[in-house]
Amino acid sequence: MSAHRWDVLVVGAGAAGLAAAKELSDAGRSVLVLEARRRIGGRVHTRRLRGDPLPLELGAEFVHGRQAEIFDLACEGSLLVDRLPDVHLWKSGSRLSRDGRLLERFEAITRKMRARGADRSVAEFLRRHRRLSSRDRRLFESMVDGYFAAPLEDASERALSTAGKGPTPPEEREQFRVVPGYASVLARLAAGLDPRRCRIRLGAIVTEVLWKRGAVGVALLGGEILRARRLIVTVPVGVLRAAPGEAGAIRWDPEIPNVWRALKGIGTGRVRKVVLTFREPFWEDAGWLSRRTGDGADALHFFHAPGEVFPTWWTAAPAAGARRLTAWAGWKGAHALEGLSRPRVVRRALATLSSVLHVSGARLDRLLLAAHEHDWNRDPFSRGAYSYPAVGGASAPERLAEPVAGTLFFAGEATESAESGTVPGAIASGRRAARRLPD
Repeated sequence: MSAHRWDVLVVGAGAAGLAAAKELSDAGRSVLVLEARRRIGGRVHTRRLRGDPLPLELGAEFVHGRQAEIFDLACEGSLLVDRLPDVHLWKSGSRLSRDGRLLERFEAITRKMRARGADRSVAEFLRRHRRLSSRDRRLFESMVDGYFAAPLEDASERALSTAGKGPTPPEEREQFRVVPGYASVLARLAAGLDPRRCRIRLGAIVTEVLWKRGAVGVALLGGEILRARRLIVTVPVGVLRAAPGEAGAIRWDPEIPNVWRALKGIGTGRVRKVVLTFREPFWEDAGWLSRRTGDGADALHFFHAPGEVFPTWWTAAPAAGARRLTAWAGWKGAHALEGLSRPRVVRRALATLSSVLHVSGARLDRLLLAAHEHDWNRDPFSRGAYSYPAVGGASAPERLAEPVAGTLFFAGEATESAESGTVPGAIASGRRAARRLPD
């Protein structure tokens, strides 16, 4: 048993945990951050490949809008942030065609959704709105499945509704990428921790939390117990829901009924993301793209193929000459790929790419240099991708974030309804939880 008592223990060294630790140590509290993995970052997982100047993002990659939580840290750390081209191509028949109004069309539908009253699933909403064109219905379904990584039968209509709201401002539609990698933002957070008051302990797997008002005991795999006055928990909802005995599961003594009720309104999205590196960026060859679109498109950025196992793809643009394509499968695709070996998953991605870009499979095989992915669904310390609001769960994030007896505090992207599923949301949640701790 450890003789050291901390003011606060933080479980998880992802964006939320690091942000909470920074806030607390700045306020003079002694803090120990416990991280099950052998690295910080959580679902931000940036890797470097020898001979490749671009970072490899196996987890979070994009910044949606000019989020202060990211841009302020990037400025402090002199980190370059790229604005991404908002050019989307959609497979229509045998061709790719441009669509520059994706968000407008999506929001035109969400404005029809009920923001009050009894909640229902997105699938039920669609069944009641049969006048939607097949084109808009396909777009909407693909956004819920891919962007929110949620099943139509479980995603909340009220949570997605924008009824009574104006269109999203142009600056909030912009997307960005941290050039040196998303992990550099979290490294900046970690570098700001006061070493006199705060420590990060890697490979520390929490198995049990014993608590009463004003006192917490956290048991680690191996039997060690650490004690503190307060606890901030930032693990994903998939881990909170893990059954006793499963890898990564945490036992609570006593149980916390209010937390478990809130979790019923929050789903865990599933995705598969495969990053393919080729010997050359064949899609940048002069005239190659225009011959496949017929509408003058001269660069490949985002492209979509609804109905495919991997329906969403993107390049490393605006980086020129980058040899990388990323394949993204949301809820349906992730389930279709479940249980397949990594080589078979890569084979499915290449088959989609061959079909969409009209490049022979033999040529893709010759050009493929490497394929990388991290299966977050099977990772015991994430158990899925990111959260989505389930039917009846529009207020669940706020309920999950409510302090328990002034002793237990929950943070993470799932506790931020406005920015769920994002790194900025996770950072904001960690700061909020830290500021709620009593003196």
